[in-house]
Amino acid sequence: MMIIQVRFVPLLAFVALFAGPACPAEQLDPQESGITAASRPTYSLDAQPQVNRLDFEFRTGESLAWLNSTGDFHVHGWIQHRGLLCATYSMGLRFGAGSPGCLNVEWLSETVYVTSQYQCNGARVEHDGGETMPEIGAKIAQISCAERVVRCSGSCK
Repeated sequence: MMIIQVRFVPLLAFVALFAGPACPAEQLDPQESGITAASRPTYSLDAQPQVNRLDFEFRTGESLAWLNSTGDFHVHGWIQHRGLLCATYSMGLRFGAGSPGCLNVEWLSETVYVTSQYQCNGARVEHDGGETMPEIGAKIAQISCAERVVRCSGSCK
């Protein structure tokens, strides 16, 4: 009986770790998919160096993004449509603070979509867009993670 209890305790700890309350504001909708990337800071060369830009790479060769201290951000990447029937794909970003990098992320912004492309016939299409969010630029020192979010509507696969 002692052996059963010893095996049962780690199982309870594992279940408790993942059974916490979900936060709907942080979850993606079913028609959305996301990839996270840790930030790579670029520092100013002033007398007191500070972060003036963050770079993010989502899957090597697939998508890149950056955010600067004024809140300007830009995302560039490729989205593959599967199937013959058409769908509309939008690409956006959201920024957060994790510990470390993209673990235990608290999202500091909602997803902001900056591209929209109509894709058909198995096309792989380049998405490129940006926006300005001064309130996020003010938090650049806190940001350690970004999530590239793709939303699909239509014949999605």
